[in-house]
Parts: sequence; C-alpha cells; structure tokens
Amino acid sequence: MEDNSTTPIEMRLSDVPGMPSPEMELSYVTAIPMNGSTFTENQEVRVGLNVPQDCFVDLKRAYLKYTLNNTGAGAAYLDPVVGGAAVIDNWRVIGGTGALLEEVIHYNTFYAVTNSYKNKDVIATLHNQMEGAGKNPGIGLKLATNNTDAEINGSMVSITNGQSRVITHRPQSAFFNADRYMPLGFTQGLTYLSLTLCQNGTAFILSNEKEANASSFSISQVELHLPILKPGPEFASMFRSAMSSGVPIQIHSVGVQNTQQAMPNGATGEQTLTFSTRKRSVKSLINVLRPSANITLDERASVSGFVNADTTEYSYSVGGMRIPAQRIKVQTNINGRDAGEILANTQLALGHYSSDLRGICAIQELADMSGGGTSTYLKDSEHDSTYGKAVFALDLESYNAAFAGKNLAGQGLPLVYHAQVGGTEGAQANGALQLDLYVIHDVVYVLDGMTGVITANS
Repeated sequence: MEDNSTTPIEMRLSDVPGMPSPEMELSYVTAIPMNGSTFTENQEVRVGLNVPQDCFVDLKRAYLKYTLNNTGAGAAYLDPVVGGAAVIDNWRVIGGTGALLEEVIHYNTFYAVTNSYKNKDVIATLHNQMEGAGKNPGIGLKLATNNTDAEINGSMVSITNGQSRVITHRPQSAFFNADRYMPLGFTQGLTYLSLTLCQNGTAFILSNEKEANASSFSISQVELHLPILKPGPEFASMFRSAMSSGVPIQIHSVGVQNTQQAMPNGATGEQTLTFSTRKRSVKSLINVLRPSANITLDERASVSGFVNADTTEYSYSVGGMRIPAQRIKVQTNINGRDAGEILANTQLALGHYSSDLRGICAIQELADMSGGGTSTYLKDSEHDSTYGKAVFALDLESYNAAFAGKNLAGQGLPLVYHAQVGGTEGAQANGALQLDLYVIHDVVYVLDGMTGVITANS
C-alpha cells in the first residue's frame, strides 16, 4: 500500500487508504441561478454546483457574488456588521437526489453574530469592500427611537435609490467549509445551493427622515464561483475503484442548526424556553434576542440588533441536568454590568478564546462597566436606547471522543434554556422578543460509492 503522507490534507480521505498524491489541474466554474435572473423579497435563488465529471471542488475557496439593487424611493443603508449578506435569510444545500445536506435558518443573523466578534478594523475594511459592512461597525443603533442621518452616516454604507452595490460573500457554511475537497464530480445528480431572501424591511436600515419611504430591494447577476480540481486519469480511476469497493467516503465539517422561541412581552423572573434538537455531537450553544416587532422594520437593525432583556444569569438543561452546573452570570455589579463571564463563554463557544480580541466590534469603545459605559456589548434600552451585541453562549466541547461534542440525540429529551430576566429596563421595555438558538454541531458528509449518493449525518 502506497504511503499517502505527501497527499494534501484536503485529499486525505480517511476511508480510502493508500491513495497517491494526485496531480491536480485547477480551473474555475461560474455557476448561475437555474430559476431566474432577478430576485426580490422572500424568493428562492437556486444555483447548481456544476462540477465536471471525476472532479473535486475546493469549496473553502468558493465565493458568492451578486448585485444588490435599491429599488425603494429613498437612500438606504446596509447593516453595519453584516452588509449585503443581510438579504440571505435561509441557506440550504440540496444533494443531487434531493437529500438535505445543510440548512441554516436566519443565516444572516448568525453571520451577524460571528462578524460581531471579529476585529472591527477587518469589518470596516475587508468586509466593507466585499460586502458593504459598516465603516464603524461597533456603533450601536437606537432601539426605541429612530436613528438620525448623522448617526447612520457615521457607521453605514449607503445605496441611493435606483443604485446598486456588488456584494462578494464568502459562505459561512458547513458544506462550504468541510475539511476535504468535495468529490461532487463523482456523485449522482446535481447538488445545488438554495437561498431564500429576506423581507424588504429586513434588508436595509432607514433613518427617521426616510421613514415615509418604505425600502425594497432586488438582487441580480448572481454568480457562484467554484474552484475545480481535476485529478489525473490514474487517480480518478483509483478513486472510483475505491468507491466501488463499497467503502463510504466520509468528510467532516461543523454545521449550524437554528430554531426559534418567543419570549413574551413583559417577561420577568425565571424564563424557560424548550427546544427540540437531536444532534449527536453538539459543540456549542449560542442564542441571541431580538425585539420581534423590529425584525421587519425599515428603521431598525433587524438582523444584528441584539438585546439582553436585563438577563442576569442563564444556563441550559437536558432531562433535569443543568449545563453548566453553576449558572453563567451576566450582571453582578449593582451599578452596572459585569461582562467578563458571559464574554468568556461567548469566546469559547465561537472558538476565539485564545485570540486577541482588542478592537473587536462587540466591545468597541469598552469603558467603565460599573458606570454604564459606552460598550455596545451589553447595551440595551437602559443604555441610551441603543442596540447591543449581547450573545448568550455555552461551550460543550470535550476532548476524549472522536466526536468532541455533547450527544443530544440518544436521550430523546428536549433542550431547555433557563434565564433570569426582566425588570423595568428588560423584556418589558423591549416588548416581545424572538430568541434564535444556534446549535453548533459536528456533521459528516457520506458519499456512498456504490450509488454516488451523498448524505449528511449529524
């Protein structure tokens, strides 16, 4: 058996031992929608991943490109953290035989979570140029009252009415970030990307002066750029032989499952929200709260406007077992907020704990927390009526198993979120809230060599 130690890691398919290091010819394929050319609110965009036979695709280097058009009556502004990616509400990948390979509900909001924990200079430069994210992304926008033009101009990218901006988006997706090249040229049927666009009121943010002009958008010139890797005939033949032996090809990645629950208007005290998730290896839990009424309002940061509902502590439980054993504290200082513990757990859950977080969007302008401060991290209605970037997270990773996360599949029990909330400046001030829970989990894509069918196991 030939040593494959020199094979690029992306080509080391663990179930195909002894494969030689292939000679690969790189080319690019530009895929366009199968179901139209211009798309508006709530519509689906389908883009086929057209990979030639016997080829692999390097999905980590793929990008999505589209033109975002302002079809409303007045100038509109892009979300300062998310930019033009705000139009992508739901993200799905469908296999060639109809199998659901990935689904992320409220993809734009999860993208806002992760971007909020990137360096603000990266967002203001790289993401500004690629996706129209904010020039000053750490600035919180008003929650209870309308923003002014001056406030918006200091943080956002504008698109005047009738004008457009080209958006170049790197997918934040399990399928597009798998640890191996995806052998789609060896699969049955055409795998495709399905994007469901958001409502008009979610995509842009209008100021008080533009309130009378309802926003609307369309996207056009949609392109998915795919790096294609064509191996030599010898490697392709050996790969097909390995597949025909009946040994499945397994490719690992990390996926995201989203589910929602409502926190009622005026909620105070102990809140318990129940979720159904059956993932076998959960790496972390992340949730954010958004005022329900604001999610489709033109003048609000519908995607990235997170509030804390005056949460003082939180935890999860399964079958009555509390996770963690001691609740995570959010507020311990009677005069303000102590963000240390919740921020540590958010870093752990996002895999950023060992990173240097100076200048991070969510904690830009971090000041004396005991005095109310100017940090956007835990701002809520009691802090100048501005949006915050509060994220309630929990790391579940372990170190002694092939799958390093907590098994929530075999127990058949719901996941319960526990939070102590409320007070006059909490949920009552914000009205009804929508809680988006993102379950970060291991996923394995399995290619059945006998049938060419690819499925997702999680």
